[in-house]
Amino acid sequence: MAKTTIETTHESAADIDDITAVELWGRVIKGFQVTNRRLHSAIKGAVNLNEAEAETLLSLHRKVERRAPLTTLARAASFTSGGYTKIADKLVSRGLAARVACAEDRRVTFLELTPAGTELAAELAHLVADINRSHFIEVLGPDRARLVADAMTELYRTNKQTTN
Repeated sequence: MAKTTIETTHESAADIDDITAVELWGRVIKGFQVTNRRLHSAIKGAVNLNEAEAETLLSLHRKVERRAPLTTLARAASFTSGGYTKIADKLVSRGLAARVACAEDRRVTFLELTPAGTELAAELAHLVADINRSHFIEVLGPDRARLVADAMTELYRTNKQTTN
């Protein structure tokens, strides 16, 4: 696959005309959306999880204790606590997670991976890594993939501060 070179210029944001400013973001969104759809289609086909369920398992998998407060998970997924309850219910009913009361604070309930959930989360992490390698990292190359990830992290941090 042909790689596009990245040209750097010394123009400022004010030098970018309106059409180009809109088009730049549109290109970012289109690339993300088509790649993300491909990723979640593969996840759905392989392990029958929707996007929120997969993100929850991956989030819990990254935690050493394999659990997190339900409210923290809901906030991270941009759900209300009530909306997130449905996701937790599905994972619990499939035997992938369990609700665990916090010993120190009765108001807090954790969602914790079960052994089956831990096994599926590890499989899911491997699947997502493989897909990301073939549809993101190989397409852009490791350096450009890191550059994109770093840029999106910077956008997240900057714009998260102004919206919260």
